[in-house]
This record gives sequence, C-alpha cells and structure tokens, in this order.
Amino acid sequence: MKLRYVFLIMMMCVVSAFAADITVTDADIPNDAVVNWTADNTYFLDGRVFVNPGATLNIEAGTVIKGRQGTGEDASVLVVARGGVINAIGTADAPIIFTSELDDVNDPVDVAFDAVELWGGLIILGAAPINATGGENNIEGIPAEERGMYGGTDSEDNSGTLKYVSIRHGGIEIGEGNEINGLTMGGVGSGTTIEYVEVFSNKDDGFEWFGGTVNCKHLISAFCRDDAFDIDEGLNSKMQYLFAIQGETTGDHCGEHDGAPDSALENEPKAYVEVYNATYLGGGMASQSEGTRIFRLRENWGGEYKNSIFGDYNGYGVTAENKYSPTDVKDRMEAGEVILANNIWFNLSAGVDLSVVAKSGETWTSDHLAVMDNITADPELQGISRTQDGGLDPRPATGGVAYQDLAAYPEDGFFEAVDYKGAFGEDNWAKGWTALYSYGILGESDAAPAAVAPIAITDEHIGDGAVFNAYAENDYLLDGRVFVNPGATLNIEAGTVIKGRQGTGEDASVLVVARGGVINAIGTADAPIIFTSELDDVNDPVDVAFDAVELWGGLIILGAAPINATGGENNIEGIPAEERGMYGGTDSEDNSGTLKYVSIRHGGIEIGEGNEINGLTMGGVGSGTTIEYVEVFSNKDDGFEWFGGTVNCKHLISAFCRDDAFDIDEGLNSKMQYLFAIQGETTGDHCGEHDGAPDSALENEPKAYVEVYNATYLGGGMASQSEGTRIFRLRENWGGEYKNSIFGDYNGYGVTAENKYSPTDVKDRMEAGEVILANNIWFNLSAGSTWDKVAKDGETWTAEHLEANNNLYEDPQLVGISRTQDGTLDPRPALNGPAQANLIAYPEDGFFEAVDYKGAFGTDNWAQGWTALYSYGILSESQDTPGDYVEEGAVETVDAGFVPTTFELGQNYPNPFNPETQIRFALPNRVHVSLDVYNALGQKVASLVNGMRDAGQYTITWNAAQLQSGMYVYQLNAGSNVITKKMLLTK
Repeated sequence: MKLRYVFLIMMMCVVSAFAADITVTDADIPNDAVVNWTADNTYFLDGRVFVNPGATLNIEAGTVIKGRQGTGEDASVLVVARGGVINAIGTADAPIIFTSELDDVNDPVDVAFDAVELWGGLIILGAAPINATGGENNIEGIPAEERGMYGGTDSEDNSGTLKYVSIRHGGIEIGEGNEINGLTMGGVGSGTTIEYVEVFSNKDDGFEWFGGTVNCKHLISAFCRDDAFDIDEGLNSKMQYLFAIQGETTGDHCGEHDGAPDSALENEPKAYVEVYNATYLGGGMASQSEGTRIFRLRENWGGEYKNSIFGDYNGYGVTAENKYSPTDVKDRMEAGEVILANNIWFNLSAGVDLSVVAKSGETWTSDHLAVMDNITADPELQGISRTQDGGLDPRPATGGVAYQDLAAYPEDGFFEAVDYKGAFGEDNWAKGWTALYSYGILGESDAAPAAVAPIAITDEHIGDGAVFNAYAENDYLLDGRVFVNPGATLNIEAGTVIKGRQGTGEDASVLVVARGGVINAIGTADAPIIFTSELDDVNDPVDVAFDAVELWGGLIILGAAPINATGGENNIEGIPAEERGMYGGTDSEDNSGTLKYVSIRHGGIEIGEGNEINGLTMGGVGSGTTIEYVEVFSNKDDGFEWFGGTVNCKHLISAFCRDDAFDIDEGLNSKMQYLFAIQGETTGDHCGEHDGAPDSALENEPKAYVEVYNATYLGGGMASQSEGTRIFRLRENWGGEYKNSIFGDYNGYGVTAENKYSPTDVKDRMEAGEVILANNIWFNLSAGSTWDKVAKDGETWTAEHLEANNNLYEDPQLVGISRTQDGTLDPRPALNGPAQANLIAYPEDGFFEAVDYKGAFGTDNWAQGWTALYSYGILSESQDTPGDYVEEGAVETVDAGFVPTTFELGQNYPNPFNPETQIRFALPNRVHVSLDVYNALGQKVASLVNGMRDAGQYTITWNAAQLQSGMYVYQLNAGSNVITKKMLLTK
C-alpha cells in the first residue's frame, strides 16, 4: 500500500518551501466577505468557525482543512450560516479533505482508519422549508443565536457546492449530548450542489438532513458509529448513488428516516425523499453493532427506495412504524407514499425470506416488499471488506441479479437511467478521492466486474405447465436435451444469449419445444436473441471462426398441425421415441409461440446416430406460430427443415450451412416471403431440397404446397467445391411456387424437378400447374445460361417450364457478393434493373406484401444489425441506396486474360470527345464496381457500371449524345478504392 503514497509525499517535499499552516478562527470569514483557501496551504479550524451570512468561502481542489480537537464550546467545527456560501469543489484526482490535526493524510497508518471524535465536522444551514413548528429551528449543538438558525421559504436556496469532498474522523461533542455529524444539512435548498461527498469514521451520523430540498448524488458513509444517513423535519429531496458500510463492532441503522419531530407530525411539508441506486452494507451478519434493522422508518416519513441493494447486517431489513395517529409510516406505505421497490436484500441474520426482512409482526411491510418486486438474492458484489486489505469492491457481478428487473427511472433531468441496482455498476467511482481508497480498504482494480456464471438449464427446469422466463441480463447454458414440456411456456427477453454445451449423442445440448409447449423468443433488430455455443463470445468476432459448426445442437419446435407421414404423426429425428419427441396432428392453427429476431449459430452436432441436428427444425408446426426474422448461421446440417405443418414464415436467413439451406418434407403447406441463402466456397449442398412426403407416403394427404415469393439463393460461387449439383432439388411429389426471386452464383445447375415415382411426382405436378417457378432471375450457373442447362440434363419438362414462365437468365447486379469477413456482402439488387422489372402479381391474402423488386431485398438491407452475418463483419454496413442499373448507352468489353496488379482508371479517349468516348479501368481482383458520370454541379448524369466484376481490364464505350457540351467528372468506386478524372464533351 505504501507505493500509493510515494508520489504524494514527493510532491509535498517539493512544495513545502511555499506551503503554510494557517489557523482559522470565527473572526476570519465575516459577513459579506469572500475568502479563498488554496491547496498550497493547510488550514486549521480553531473552535467554531462560521461562514457568516453574505460571506463566501471558496476552497481550491486538493486543499486540506484540519480541525483542532477541543471539546464542547472549544470543539472545532465549520458552520456555513444561513445566507453564507461554501464552494468546496475538488476533483477525483485532487479531493478536498476535512480531517483532524492529528491526521497526516499522506500516511495511512498514523491514525487508525476507524478513529473517531478527533474534531467536529461540517454544518451547512439554509433557508429552504422545514416542518419543525415555526418553520425554522436552531441546529443541535450550536448556541441559540441567529447564525445557528435554519429553515425558511426559499426551496431553491443556494448554499454553494460540495464536490469531491472527504470528511474524516469527526463527531466530537460540540454541545451537551450532541456529537456532531460528519455533514449536517439544515434547511439546505435545491440550488445547492452536493455530489461526491464522503463521511468516513465519524462518531455520530455520517449525513443528517433537517428538512430542506437539496438533491444529492454519489454519497459515501463509511464506519460511522451511529446512522449512515439520517433524515428529519420534512426533507423533500432526490438522491442517487448512495453507499454505506458499517464496522464490525459499531454502527446503528444505515437509514434512520423520520418525517418530523413527534410534536409536528402533521406539519407541512411532509417528508418525501426519492432514492435510486443505494448500496447499504451493515457490519456483517455476526457484527456487534447496536442496530436491529437496516432501515428505521418512523414519525410519518414518506419516500422511495428503488433499484437498490441492502444487506450484510446482523438484524432485520426494515421497520415501517405504526406508532402515531392519524398517520404514520404504515399509513403512508398503504397509501403509496412509501415505496420500497425492485430492491435486493441479502445476508440478514433475521432471515432472507421477505416475510422476515420486515421486523417481526409488520405484516404491512412484508406484504409491501412482496408486491413491489423486492427479492432476496446474492447480488454477487465483487468483495466486502472492512479492513485494510484492499478487498472492498461493492460492484455487483455483471449480468447478475443486480442487472435484472429494474424499476423505470423518472425522466426529470436529475436521475440517470442506469442498467443496474445499487450504487455501483462497472465503474468504481469511489476510487482515488476517498479515505476508503487512501486507507487501503477499497480495492484498486480497474477490471470490469466478473460476469455471473451462466445459468444452467437442464431438462428439469421447464416441466409440464411451467413458465420459465429468460432475461437478457443473464447468460443461459443448455445442459443436454432440454424440453419445453407440454403446457409449459418459455419466454425469452430481447437481447438474451442462450448457449449450448458441446456434448454429443444423448449428451448433446438441444432445446426442444414439445408438442403443446410454447416458446416466445421475441427479440428486436437492436437486441436479437442469440442461440450459440458455450465456446462463442458473441461480442468477439474472432474468438470462434465464423464458419465453425457442430459446436452444439440446435432448436426444435414440435406442433400438432397436419403432416402426411403415415399415421398422421411422427417422432422427430434424433430424439428417442417418447411422447415429447412426437409431432403432427389435426390442428392447422396450432400455436407454438413466436420466434422473432433470433439468430441460431454454430450448431448441428450429432444428437442421435447419423443425425446431425438442423439449426431450426419444425415438426408439425401450426399457422398460429410466428416465425419472422430468424437466421441460421454456420450449421453442420440444414439451416431450416420443416416436417409438415402449416407455419408461415418471413425474413429467414440460412448462411454457410453444410447441408441444405431450406429443407422441406412431409406435406408442408405454408407461405413464405423474403428468404435469403448463401453457401460457403467449399461447403453446402442445395439451397432448397424440397420433398413432398416420405417415399412410403407419397399419395398421403395433405399434399405439400409451399408458396414462396422474394427469395435470394446464392451458392458458393461458380468455382465452389460444395457437394451440391443444383440449387433446387424438387422431389417426392413436392408442390409449390417460387416467384419474383433470384437464384445463382452456383457451381452446377439451377433445378431438378424429379420424375422418379408414380402415379405422380414433381414433373406431373409441374405439368398440372401445381409446381410453378415464375418470373425469377437465374445467373452465374457453371452448367450454363440456357434453360436446358438451368434445368438438370435431360429434364425437358423443367426447361420448357422455366422458359414459358417468364424466368430470365440475367445479372441482377447485386451490390456485392462475399463469403469472407470483408464487409462487402450486400445482396440488394441495382435499382431500375432486371430485379425491378417483369414481376408477377402478389396474392391479396393478407400475408404477402406487394413489393416492387425480385429477391429477398429491395433498398432496405433488413439483415443488418441483428444477424451473425452482420456481427462477423461479412455483411456490408452501408445504408446507401443501391446504384442504378447500367445504362444502355454504355458498351462494356473485358480482357480477363490480363490481370492487373493495382486498381486503375485511365483517361478517356478521345478527350475532348463528341459524342462517343472510351473509358478503361483495371481490377486486380473480383470486387463490386460503380463507374458514374457527374456534371459540373455534382449531379449524376450516367451510371456506366454497377455490379460485381472479376479481375481484368475493362473498356467502356459510352455515347453521350443526350448531354450538353461541358466539363464532366467520371468516378470509379471499386471496393474501398475511389479514382476520379475529368473529361470534356464538345458539340
């Protein structure tokens, strides 16, 4: 601990030649004077010293004021009289210290840290209202004279500022039976600022207010012999961030709060004090202090304590007294004028059940605590210590109970809306300037508080009929197969992260919503719900490779909607044959809950022999269920798989899954819009593997029929090494529609519509108008660009269908395609291009939205923010509107055999030109390119290139016949490279 003081001691030696010890008496701050105390001196209070009415005392940051030890009338005390002003404005690095003449503030062992009664203290008196009879009073311990009076009618009275002030080792008796408090405030008004003030080791109370309206923040009362915070005479105030800690053998209540003197209980103003974010610690459950409860609320007190932490006390939590009539604290509590809400109570020797947190027999108090969202729980403070071992750290564990179930904060300009209970969050604001710190009691750590251990969820937790709530403040860890049992409900708050252990087989972690169970996982775009592996820190985009798979299981939802497997129900693959693994039924509108803004990452571990689990499996899920904005990212098996059911879906993403992106079976009847798939360069099978039924039940009802509008399915690139040979494999009597969609960038064919089974298979349903692929764009297929190559070899029926149903083979000019963490994936198509033309009409059924583009995206990139694609840095962050489609006036040629080493933009030729010119540019690698022309006013007049381009040297021949003569600028944007040149059109 000595190293902490080396610098201060050295500085004291440097300035000692200039410093002075100045004795201050009551004659030194007369009426209307302005007195300045500076940090290069030490000031010694000699007896009672008043800042007289009209006078101002300014104290510089870093100043030390010491009190002589005399008792009674000779006791040293600084009194700011009514009408006087004190401005003691320290800083966190240079606090102002009030202490005893015996205390060398640079030596942590010359005076025992818990020594008290070595001088008096600080008193501030003001003219704000109090409810003592007559509206004013004489402060205790000061003779009855005008300078000892306080109270009045000025609620906004200003007695000055205390900021970063530490008041130490006081409490000597200044009047018969009156030890002085560390900081006494009588009738102090709201114009006064009291922030970052500590009272340390005082013989009487730490802080005491006698009426007034002063608001306070960041107060510390440590090791005071009586109460930490004492209130009386009608205080009306707001306070936030209050910390109290008592010694092991001393101290009374942390809060003794009286409404009025017992002779003035009904006087106005009635006491009302709002406190948020307090942490009150007693002397330990085995302490020998005098108090029997943390709070003693009495004599008609009113007010609030919310979002606070109370405990480590040898006694009860609170007494709300019922001694006086017509009203006392009990009555005000029942009238809603005393509110103890959303607080944590812990380590009380009387017991930690809310029924005994209140003192015995106070049923009104225990009932109040129970209904006001108080809890008894360990707040997991980082450390509680009352010795010089550096072990005190009152910050609660990050993500623990102190970060849950907070009461809302008033929007009044005073209270700060923080996300934790108690006086401290991640920042230990008591460090540096306090005696707690300089005496070596408070820890020095700057590290963020430890995160709470994840809450393990096993199959015991969500039993039949249970309601389990998962909150964003916690991390949850699935331990093995966890079922949401029939009749049970799992509610997951926006922003919650749920992780799975990695075990395999029967030990694999998987969440199964059984038939009759409900899951409500409702995230937001700003706070998605994430399912991932225990190995994945979702805030670190490099701790787990973005394409890592098989790190846990996945999510399964089972419902009671129709399927066409024989018998009308089935057991989901990988789950033992038991009732909880069954799905299917007769309720088409069955409701299994809601998934919205949910990202499911890094799953697919084997959960049964030969059965890797899909990211999201849906068995017999009904149309009452909501599935919107759901992503499956880097899964070992399929992204999404449906086994029958009737659930409708919107805004689905399957990215980098090792098998199929969207897999359908067992008679799914559904509507879907906005589906996006992208595969990796070396992995992935089909984007859509769609089966009508098990091969033993091909003619069973219900027949599969799935309507999909606005899908964008991208393979792994034309040179990918994935296993699939076509984007779509339609088989086993599947039926349905894909319309207004974009498919491509795939090493293989576009689609197979199989003709394997009789009497009907996909071919037959296609010819009967029950399989429709219409008004779609196909591009970048390695098999070729003609319809007989988009369809797999020999499927004349598929090729003829594609040609007859307004499909196009054309570049949709997506803004960017990428499968790496370079932030260039942007699957929005260029404006005014093929993706905005030749659309088929949308059904007017209340589900499908009639948009003006093909593919999953228009101008809005709805995958931004909430997806793993975004957080891993694959998806572009650009909010810019996609560029225009390349104009017909530009003719592009490319020499792909020449691969440049740099990005280049050549000078147009000829220049000047009329009306045609050529522009050359060179690309060393594949990148998104835009080449635009601007007039002298900066207005874009032509878009010559807009889309992905491979490495090579390009020539654009442009005819500007439609433009007037003048100077023009042409600009190449290629990735992060921007090159601009000028050209002159002369006519």
